Amino acid sequence: MSYIKLRKYILGVAVAMASTATAYTLDEAKEMYQAGDFAGALPVFEEALASKPKDPALNQWTGVCLLREGRHDEALPYLKFADTKRVTEAPRYLAEIAFYHYALDEADEYIDKYEASLKKSRKQLPEDMDILRERIGMARAMLDRVEKIVIIDSVAVDRDQFFKAYRLAPESGSVNSTEVLPKSVAAADPSTVYMPETRNFMIWAAPDSAENFVLTGASRLFDGSWETPAPLGSVLDLDGDSNYPFMMPDGVTLYYANNGEESLGGYDIFISRKDEDGFLQPQNIGMPYNSPYDDYLLAIDEVTGVGWWATDRNRLGDYITIYKFIPSDLRNNYPVDYPELTDMARITDYKSTWEDGKDYADLLDAIKEIDPDKKLRKPDFRFALGQGRVYISWNDFKNPRARKLMKRYLDDKKHLDGQLATLEKMRRQYRDGDTSLKTAILNMEAEIDNARSELKKSANDVIAAEN
Repeated sequence: MSYIKLRKYILGVAVAMASTATAYTLDEAKEMYQAGDFAGALPVFEEALASKPKDPALNQWTGVCLLREGRHDEALPYLKFADTKRVTEAPRYLAEIAFYHYALDEADEYIDKYEASLKKSRKQLPEDMDILRERIGMARAMLDRVEKIVIIDSVAVDRDQFFKAYRLAPESGSVNSTEVLPKSVAAADPSTVYMPETRNFMIWAAPDSAENFVLTGASRLFDGSWETPAPLGSVLDLDGDSNYPFMMPDGVTLYYANNGEESLGGYDIFISRKDEDGFLQPQNIGMPYNSPYDDYLLAIDEVTGVGWWATDRNRLGDYITIYKFIPSDLRNNYPVDYPELTDMARITDYKSTWEDGKDYADLLDAIKEIDPDKKLRKPDFRFALGQGRVYISWNDFKNPRARKLMKRYLDDKKHLDGQLATLEKMRRQYRDGDTSLKTAILNMEAEIDNARSELKKSANDVIAAEN
C-alpha cells in the first residue's frame, strides 16, 4: 500500500471513529440516559463536555453514566463539580460513591444534604436512598466485626469460568458448571453446582415460579438417575436470589450467596447450618468477605486448610478476583479502633494480612499439586433408603440426626455380623461332632433373631430421620 493510500485509509478510519460518538444528538443522548442506556449516552456527553467543561448538567450526566458503568473513581470529579454548582441530584450519587469507598459518615452527610434540598421543593427522599441508609448502618455494624484472616493469594480470572480456578481436594467436594445437571433440570444463569466426593448429591440455584433463584437439591438414585429436584428451604431465600452453594463435608454447614435485604450490596456470602428440622436462619458472615459489591462462592478445603471466595470489588471488567485464605475454627476480629480497620475490610493490600516473616509459598505449591480428578475413595458403606436411593458416604446425609443414627445402625450391624460369624463357627464344630454346642447354638440363633429385629428398627430410624 502506497503512503498516500495509507494516509487516506487512516484518515477514513479516524473519521469513522469520530462519527460514532456524534451519531446521536445531545437530546437523543438524554433520552438514552433516562432509559438507562448509560453506555450509549456516555460518549455523547463526553464529547459535549469537551467543549463545555464547566457545564454543571453535562458534568452530572457524565458522572452518573460513569457510575452506572461501574467506573466509580472516574465518576467522582464530575459529580463533585456538579455538587459545587448546586445540582440537586449530585449528592444522591456522591453518597453512593462514598458508600462504595467505605466513607460511611460522608455518605450520610450527602444523603442529609440531598434530603434537605428536596424538602425545599417539598419532595420526598427516594426509596433507594432509604435503602442506602440501611446499608450504611449495616456496613457500620460489620466494620465493628472485621474478621482477622490471612489471605495468602489473590488472582484475577475470567468471570464466566471463575469456578475452574478453585483447586479443591476431592474429599472436600467439587464446584461444577450447570452442565453436570440432567438436561431436563432448570438452573439459574449464571450458577454453579456443588457435589460431594461421592457425587451422589448436588446443590445448585434454580428459578422458582416468580423467577427468583432458590437453592435446590437432588440425590442420585440406585439406577444412576436423579430424584426430582426440591428446594432446600425457604429460610434460605432472604427475599432475594440465592446462588453459588458450597456444603462442607460435615453435611451440616452450608455457605452460599444472596442479594436480598440482608446483603450489603449485590451478592453477600451467608452461612447456614442444618439440624433434623432443616436449615437454620442464615447469617451474613460480614467483612472482609463481603463488600458493597458482589461476593460469592466461599469454599473451604479442610484437606489443605485453605478457603476460597470470589469478589467483584476490584472492578476488573470481564475478570473477577479470587482470594485464597486460611480459615480459623474460631472467629477473631480486629479491634474496633485498629488504625487500618477500613483497609483490612476493603482488602486494600491482601499481603498486609500476612504474619511477619511468614512465607506461604509451600501452601500455594501444595494447592497446585492437587488433582481434583483423582479416583474416588472406597465407599464407607452401602445403605438403601428406599425409592432407589443408596448412600455410600457420611457426606451423603443431609440430616445430622440421621447421621448419628447411622452410626448406631453400623454398630448394630457390626454386632450382628460378629454373632453370625460365631454361629457359623459353632455350627461347623457341631457338624464335626461337638454335640455339646446344641444349646449354645439355639441360644445364639434366638439372640440373632433379636439382633436382626433391632437392626431393622435402627435402619427404619435412619430412613425416617433422613426423609
